[in-house]
Amino acid sequence: MEKLAHNITNLIQQNNTNLSELEIKKIQFGLHCLFAEISKIIVYLMIFSLFSLTNYFLVSLFFFCTLRLIAGGYHENTYWKCFFSSFILFVIIIGIGTFFFFSFYKKIFILTISFIITWIYAPVDHPNKPILSNLRRKKFKYLSLFTLVLLGSISFLLPEQLSTIAIIAILIETLSLPVGYFAKKGV
Repeated sequence: MEKLAHNITNLIQQNNTNLSELEIKKIQFGLHCLFAEISKIIVYLMIFSLFSLTNYFLVSLFFFCTLRLIAGGYHENTYWKCFFSSFILFVIIIGIGTFFFFSFYKKIFILTISFIITWIYAPVDHPNKPILSNLRRKKFKYLSLFTLVLLGSISFLLPEQLSTIAIIAILIETLSLPVGYFAKKGV
């Protein structure tokens, strides 16, 4: 994937000579991340489809990743660590969501805990792409909170089992915020 991203970046650079070195590095990093995520999702989709859990996986993926794109969270330092830890998280989300059902009040409680964690820790930026501006950091915090409330509201519109999976996906993502925060601090 890294080689593919490098080759595509070279093609872009050859066709657009007025890009700065920093812009080229950003393009290459973005392509590398995109290819890594797509490859993981395809493999996960195949695995969960084998067990007839496709809908559960897609719901967990949507709720987890939508919030993660904005709020951030813990990042592994290699592709394979990320691959396996992400897979385990999706197994946990789907496992809890299929074996347990939460009442309306338990879901509200989980979303409240998630909101508090997000308020305290979001955004947790990627080590390779830090958020340097305090204004931008504040915007991401409020956008994270808004997204959490929106996703939480949408989760109540889903059938019971999918709703539980959505709530657990939100919780698991928010729990990655303090882990990522303290990992960045070296604690």
